[in-house]
Amino acid sequence: MTHKGQIPILAIAEQSLRQITLPPLVRPKVSVDNPNEELNVWGITYYSYCLVAHMRTVFTGLLQLLQARNIPTAFIVCRHVFEWTAHACYMSRNIANYFKKKEWARAWHLQSLAMEGNIWVKAHGPKYAPKEMTEGVPDPLGTANVVSCYEEYQRQAGKKPDAKDTYGLLSEHSHPNSACFNRYCQYAGSEVRFIPPSTDASVLGEERYLLDFLIFLEQLLTLGKEKVVRKQIIAMLEGIARLAKP
Repeated sequence: MTHKGQIPILAIAEQSLRQITLPPLVRPKVSVDNPNEELNVWGITYYSYCLVAHMRTVFTGLLQLLQARNIPTAFIVCRHVFEWTAHACYMSRNIANYFKKKEWARAWHLQSLAMEGNIWVKAHGPKYAPKEMTEGVPDPLGTANVVSCYEEYQRQAGKKPDAKDTYGLLSEHSHPNSACFNRYCQYAGSEVRFIPPSTDASVLGEERYLLDFLIFLEQLLTLGKEKVVRKQIIAMLEGIARLAKP
């Protein structure tokens, strides 16, 4: 769905990412006890490919919701997309810093948190799987930290620093909250009338942070020295830029 004055970034991203064939990755024979640049380059490419595989699936579902004008459900999915945008921002900025300083152990530790962190497995996994399968699972990156990182990126990039505000709005409509009910109620004195919810999707703001997600993805692929998928992401961004020109 396109909002007034905007370009259909979601539709472009969904179609373009769906057309990408992700090539297999061969893990370097490098010990995690002594991670080097080669292992980290492989790891960040692995993370980036996982982002493509997951987000293009989510984009398809979100596009269908917006086409059906099912905005209450779209709020929930947009919150998920926003979290992954902030996550990709955090990974891109921190991994770039570690790579620049050649801090390979710190870079690998961060990637381990991103790729292996799982609160549910830590808390409940031992009840359902052998201990050796759940032992040592780290906590994932905290949502508050990644959203704060995204807002700092916005500030440094000269954009409106409203990541926390946006995430708060999406969360209000994703949890059991009065914000969910208000869309269906119309008050006339002492009478409450139940009406169809608004189909205005502009409140989601998904076009803006979807573009940021694609930018972070390209940066991550660059860090991974990846060329095949990155070339297609760049072509997508260039196409969006051409559409954005007046």
